[in-house]
Amino acid sequence: MGNDAGAPAGVAKNRHRFLALDSLRGICACMIVFFHLRTTGVINNSHLIRNSWLFVDFFFVLSGFVIGCGYLDKLRSGYSVRRFLLLRLGRVYPLHALVLIAFVVMEIGGLLIGTAGLSARVPFSEPRTLPELASALALVQIFSGFPSIVWNGPSWSIAAEVWTYLLMALVLRAAPTRAPYIMAALALGSASLLALGGGEAWNPATPYAFARCVFGFSLGMLAWQLFARMAMPAIGFLKASALELAVAIGACAMVASGMVPLAAPLLFTAAVLLFAAERGIVSRLLTLRPFLLLGTLSYSIYMIHTLVIARGLDVLTLIGRRLNLPLVESSFGSDGTIKVLAFAPDVMAFVVLGVVVLCALLTYRWVEAPARAAVRAWIERADARRSRLAVAAPADVAEADLAPYPVAAELSPTL
Repeated sequence: MGNDAGAPAGVAKNRHRFLALDSLRGICACMIVFFHLRTTGVINNSHLIRNSWLFVDFFFVLSGFVIGCGYLDKLRSGYSVRRFLLLRLGRVYPLHALVLIAFVVMEIGGLLIGTAGLSARVPFSEPRTLPELASALALVQIFSGFPSIVWNGPSWSIAAEVWTYLLMALVLRAAPTRAPYIMAALALGSASLLALGGGEAWNPATPYAFARCVFGFSLGMLAWQLFARMAMPAIGFLKASALELAVAIGACAMVASGMVPLAAPLLFTAAVLLFAAERGIVSRLLTLRPFLLLGTLSYSIYMIHTLVIARGLDVLTLIGRRLNLPLVESSFGSDGTIKVLAFAPDVMAFVVLGVVVLCALLTYRWVEAPARAAVRAWIERADARRSRLAVAAPADVAEADLAPYPVAAELSPTL
């Protein structure tokens, strides 16, 4: 779920980012933080939060839209698949690897010094075994048949996106003029597979996760192609505002209901198209600085939040023991260790979210942004070096081929 939105070719061609969509991505990331945070409060036990896992499908749709904006025409025109994939990996992999390293360090710490009674799980046991670590590093965990999401749970969607990047790049290079038809076929095929899979299809630990990503991503690519080519209607501010409110309320209502998850990506696609135009009051609110900050940090928030939540609850547990005040309720069983915020849960939930955002500021500043720039610079240097070699190739090849063979070198002028 990279947050590098690009510029539309048509109406919004002079903008470099879809600001409202960036902010929506940040809000959805925060909703998923709440989803993974267990509390005894009203907010975290609301239907909207308990079903907020569906907002991952918004990420898939938005990724398709953004990649369509930035790379659709390039890939159809012969843009290097290798360069595309390296850029995307440079965007998502460094932070993924860092979080895995942090988890490994904690597992080693658990082996060496114990868990201080904070967890009943044995270090390097399910869902953090060494084979599962290898699959997570290779981004193949969704295809590996493990019973649950492994190590850093949210990384399952990153694995799904990386393989979807490869699929889309190959498709666009192989059939550049048929992109809309192929995207429609992929969306229909993956939707059919998800429908046949039933409830199990929405389990992120299964290969259905790939189909789920392909479905949303294909819809996003189709949405971009529609957005780039359609003439924007002269819709007024009030009508645009009413539409934005209706779509936002409809999307939240659908997520809260938890019914027909297959329909969620379709509604998210409509939301992406509408908010990309940025015509109404909701779009204007989304361009306020706090929301834009969440959008910038959305990938970091998403990737680090389970780690921060787990360690934050550990800290609160230890503080509660010292104060003789049960801040966190813990239960230990065969299914793992469950920690639930029990003291002022609704307030504490926002405190934990604030800590996640602060940590995301650090990882964005020191890992995500520098790594992305470093990978891009490395690719630029490699491409420049390859170009220089290509220009020098005729003379270099002739000289290299003939130099080791004196007879050929002597004869070469007359050949």
